[in-house]
This record gives sequence, C-alpha cells and structure tokens, in this order.
Amino acid sequence: MDKLTQPKILIVDDKQANLKALRILLEHLDAEILEAPSGNEALGLMVEHELALMLLDVDMPGMDGYEVARMAQSLDKTNGVPIIFITAAYRDDPHRLKGYESGAIDYIEKPIDDTILLSKVRLFLDLHIAHQKTLQVNEELRLEIFRRKKAETDNTELRLAKNRLKDSQKRLQMAMDAAAAGVW
Repeated sequence: MDKLTQPKILIVDDKQANLKALRILLEHLDAEILEAPSGNEALGLMVEHELALMLLDVDMPGMDGYEVARMAQSLDKTNGVPIIFITAAYRDDPHRLKGYESGAIDYIEKPIDDTILLSKVRLFLDLHIAHQKTLQVNEELRLEIFRRKKAETDNTELRLAKNRLKDSQKRLQMAMDAAAAGVW
C-alpha cells in the first residue's frame, strides 16, 4: 500500500494574530497547516490542495466566512470538506443557523476551548485518513480485478487457440486419410 498524503487543514482569518494562535494550537498534529488571510486566498488554496478540514473565521472584510463556505460547497473538489466556523463577532442563533446553512459542521464561539477544538480536528483528520485508505484499497482492488480479468482473457484466448490448433490437426488428418496419402 502506498504511503498516504499528509492531511491538510486550511485556516482562514483576516487577523494575523488569530492565524498564529490557530497554527500554534494545531502544529503538533500530523497535518499540514495552510493559512489564508482572506476569502479570496482561501478559494485559491482550496483549488490547489486536497483539504481534510477548514477552520473559517466568520467575520472577514470582502468575502465573509459564509460566502467562502458556500463557494467551497459548490466546488466538486471541496464540497465534502468539513468546515468549522470560528467567531468572536456573531454569538446568536441566526448567525449560527446561517453557518450551518452555509455548509458548516460546527460553529464555535471564541474564546476557544483548545481541548474541544483539538478533539474535533483530530476526529476529522482521522475520518479523512480513513477515507483516503478506503479510496486506496478500492483502487488496488480495481487493479487486481483488472489483472485477473486480463489473465482470464489471456487463458481463454490460449484455450481457444489450442482448440483451433486441434481442429486444424483433425481436419489435416481427415484430409490425409481421405486422400490415402502419406506425409513426407
């Protein structure tokens, strides 16, 4: 089995201090951390990389986290990537609901409980790795089935060729018997 690629987490926040805090929190995980200080930069990274998880700030200038999430959900490459919103700005039910409607699987308010966030992140990393392994095993099975079908086809062709050779030998023998001729 080939080595699986290291999972990637995209963190998106317009404040460098928040990006740094999240990076420090996540750096001990077996994952590559990608950072984007804006929604537009996040979209570029989404297209470039296979992501295991996104942590999105809700309140950003230009393109807010909800819009980034909706765009991620509309792309084939990222529509299954789990999104966790992190916010200090919006702590009410209408915004929480808007987050879930945008495609988030969770909506966390600051201050963040590090233990809870890390637990959730680890869970989604584990799910991503399990999914990668499943895809890899499926590909290996597909290749094995292809090899076996090819071998069966080759065996069938060999068997058919042997049968044609036997038929030709029988016809030759019958022709020689009918002609009462010998073979030099």
